[in-house]
Amino acid sequence: MNYPAWGTVMGQPFGVIAYCNTGFTFDRNKIHEYQTYWPKEETGLARDVYIGFKYQCVEYARRFLTLNFKAAFQDVPHAHHIWALDTIEDCTKEEGTFPFINFPNGSQEPPKFGDLIIYPYSKEQRFGHVGVIINVNLEEKFVDIGEQNYEEAGWECPEYARRLIMKIENGQYFITNQRIGKPYDNWDIKEEIFGWKRINFNQNK
Repeated sequence: MNYPAWGTVMGQPFGVIAYCNTGFTFDRNKIHEYQTYWPKEETGLARDVYIGFKYQCVEYARRFLTLNFKAAFQDVPHAHHIWALDTIEDCTKEEGTFPFINFPNGSQEPPKFGDLIIYPYSKEQRFGHVGVIINVNLEEKFVDIGEQNYEEAGWECPEYARRLIMKIENGQYFITNQRIGKPYDNWDIKEEIFGWKRINFNQNK
């Protein structure tokens, strides 16, 4: 199967480009070319921001939050470690953070735009995974995900990477890994989801 080349644009919802990570070959001599830093002099933010390693899932998630909310979570070893973070940096100030709240799958609080969807470590995803919830439809019960480095085939369409079925039972919200419009026999059939993670802008520290 012909997959998109590394660096191919997969989509650009809400002004944030998602790039393909298929076919990446690590060259230690080029490590500084893979890492992305945004100096405050170029962004207008109050602090420098380390965006991440091209074009990993964590890099996309941090870049999305920085561009849309001017907040960036700290550097983490792997994607699943984001779930353990209690705060996220307020990039409009030299110092200061916001609470970074977890909503485990099955919470009574529905997901919303800008929440991060977090996957744990698994056999298929050895570093876990993180994506961004870019659309929530409570009536039709689905969420759209923006992400990088989830699978080689890339995005389903330019508007979103995957459209996932959401179940609502007894006032609880469950995001499944089943995709609308596709037979559920993909490699990720048994992948679990920690839940969604949200910035609490009402409490600045």
